[in-house]
Amino acid sequence: MAEITYEVLKEALAYRNVPILTLNQRWYQLVPEISKTDEIRYWEGQVNELLKRQGQVTNDLTDVKKIKSQLIQDVVENMEEDSSSKHKKRMNKNQRLIHEAKEKILQLEDEEKEIPKKLAEANHKLLIETAKMCFDKINENNKDLEVLNKWIDATRVKLKRNLLIKQDKEETNNQLYAGMHNILGAEVMGILDKINDQ
Repeated sequence: MAEITYEVLKEALAYRNVPILTLNQRWYQLVPEISKTDEIRYWEGQVNELLKRQGQVTNDLTDVKKIKSQLIQDVVENMEEDSSSKHKKRMNKNQRLIHEAKEKILQLEDEEKEIPKKLAEANHKLLIETAKMCFDKINENNKDLEVLNKWIDATRVKLKRNLLIKQDKEETNNQLYAGMHNILGAEVMGILDKINDQ
């Protein structure tokens, strides 16, 4: 069997549309905890961490945008106040925070764009490891089935032979009993049956 690799699979169009495996209950049925290889556990962890990070980045981005918007609103509302040092400090602080928020937003947006690529790659690696595990088990089962089929075929031959021997012995017994019954009669055979059964 050819080795299942990322390079082989990434060319397949259907491979690009694989859903996130750890979000699919069928995957957990296909790969119970006891069957997981170290590689499957590793890539499952990577996929789940990236999913968590993706959710966290989305939440952080929403929060930072909200804070930036509030800071801008505060600057706009207080632009026409007096120019006391306290007011200037507050405006400078708000502008510094707005600048930091812009940088944080850019950083989070970059990460938000990058995570789906990393997630897809980790999910594809998980798919490859899952396929390897499944095909290893299928191939192992096929070897066992081959041995079992040979045993079943041999047993079937023995069973047929033993059935023929059984039929032959039953037929012989019936002929012997019928022959004795014809010669000796029912009364004598009844006595012999009682003696034989003891």
